[in-house]
Amino acid sequence: MNLNIIKIHLVLVFLFCVLLSINSYSEDDVFLSISSGEARASIGLADFVPKSGIFEEITLSKSFKDALEADLILSRHFNVVTADTSYKFDLEKQFSYWASKSVSVLITGNISIEKTEILTLEVKVYDVESQQIIWEKEYIDKVNNYRYIAHKINDETVKSFTGEDGIACSKIAFINNCTKFKEIYVVDYDGYNLRRFTKDNKLNILPKWVPYSPVIIYTSYLYNNSDLFALDISGNKRKAISTIQGLNSPACFSTDKKTIIATLSRGVYPNLYLLDENGEIIRRLTEGRHIDTSPSFSPSGKEFVFISDRAGYPQIYIMDIEGVNLRRLSTKGNCDSPAWSPKGDKIAFTMREKGKFDIFLYDLPKKKIIKLTESSGNNENPSWSQDGRFITFSSTRAGKSEIYIMGIDGTGVRKLIDMPGDSYTPSWSQNL
Repeated sequence: MNLNIIKIHLVLVFLFCVLLSINSYSEDDVFLSISSGEARASIGLADFVPKSGIFEEITLSKSFKDALEADLILSRHFNVVTADTSYKFDLEKQFSYWASKSVSVLITGNISIEKTEILTLEVKVYDVESQQIIWEKEYIDKVNNYRYIAHKINDETVKSFTGEDGIACSKIAFINNCTKFKEIYVVDYDGYNLRRFTKDNKLNILPKWVPYSPVIIYTSYLYNNSDLFALDISGNKRKAISTIQGLNSPACFSTDKKTIIATLSRGVYPNLYLLDENGEIIRRLTEGRHIDTSPSFSPSGKEFVFISDRAGYPQIYIMDIEGVNLRRLSTKGNCDSPAWSPKGDKIAFTMREKGKFDIFLYDLPKKKIIKLTESSGNNENPSWSQDGRFITFSSTRAGKSEIYIMGIDGTGVRKLIDMPGDSYTPSWSQNL
């Protein structure tokens, strides 16, 4: 969070005071091996065969295939090869056809609709050379959830190749002001299924997902104080976590979901505190006449990174969760919004250079800084995908603040969604 915004919030707090939370794999599972340094595997995506041939099944088959193809491409693990009429071949001819396309893995399936709303999808994934099934599964869900099934199939396929979870079932929360107020929205990782979750006509800011949970923590001025709330999107229910008079912002949950680090002012300078999951203070982590903000837990939960202006301007610091062993990372410009990578080896952050904010990576083992964005507006508030391969962030490169996604090498930048107003502070969930 930008320190200028923090200061604005503190003024608001003062004025207000005056005025008033997949399938498991066994040790015997075999994964087809690829790595980021190798050429992408070629994967064939056949048409999904409509069982009864009714119009709804034919139409849905195409829509489903399009969604799955997009997922496989966005994963950046595969070169995807398709054939519009492949389902008309018998299986033996299919293997011959796909082998001629240098495809190593083939995804096939049948699709049926019952009672106009229940979708059954049978999927088989083959090794083309051996013609053996790698995995197969049946999915049953409502027809309008077909995209979610496509996401699950993508993630199963990624798991088969890499041994790691895919990210297609993840979501991104962010703030948008198209209603003239800042409200919380959630969208699927591919920009579909946009939903608005607050209708407060108030200031809501800084959403952060609770790890492996459909819960978002955020700061809201709903009751004319900077309070910390938790919003469960599965039932659209929320509860207050910290309502101490003054600043309660921003915050992050530990990976075990048992503790929270939050910035609390308590009528004085905003420092960092460790809270339990219900918002009770466990201990104070930082002290001093300075602003400490934007905490982010390490994957182990034993350390956290944050921003402090104790050096005279906002810089990145790391501290043990006991509140000791403070050290500063070596950076030059004004820094903001550090986010510790899921793999633990990098910290993404915003830094201002030549009057513009850009996204950087700090490689912890190498003590090296890598610049990811440049000459494209202001780029801020990075948040990691659960596999540590992608970053979502806000950018003004197109003239207003919008949400984008890129690979951790800075390539493959894509806009997440087109919508009115400005969008800010994205947070990327684990798979839901």
